[in-house]
Amino acid sequence: MTVLVVGVPDGEQLELLRSGIQRNPHFQVVSHAHDPAVALAHARVLLPDITVLALPAGLDSIDSDAGVQRVFRGVRDLDPPSGVVLRTAATRVPRAVSGLMVEGAVHIVREGDHEALMRALRAIGLRRASCDPDEMP
Repeated sequence: MTVLVVGVPDGEQLELLRSGIQRNPHFQVVSHAHDPAVALAHARVLLPDITVLALPAGLDSIDSDAGVQRVFRGVRDLDPPSGVVLRTAATRVPRAVSGLMVEGAVHIVREGDHEALMRALRAIGLRRASCDPDEMP
């Protein structure tokens, strides 16, 4: 499964996330971008199976950040749609974000919870392997 990482700045945090994902041979990080426009361009060309989207700290809703909203909607509108793992600050999960879960196609994990991240990646991977279209309602 191919993975696009969005919203994690270059540096140690990105490398830890990338190496953690790629420890599982079924997942390959094919690109990363911090800028929403660049992320969408990468997504349109690469058609990632999964997008890991880091949410800014203090975000109450996807709709309250135009860049996050564009990336989320953009990768879900691909054909086939990318599964999404929303990576939230370790302190709390925004209440409005929890309503975005789409029958296994969108998952929410806290930053630093590697086991939850891997469970989400596997769940999306199994869903994709079964050819389930996971369309938005």
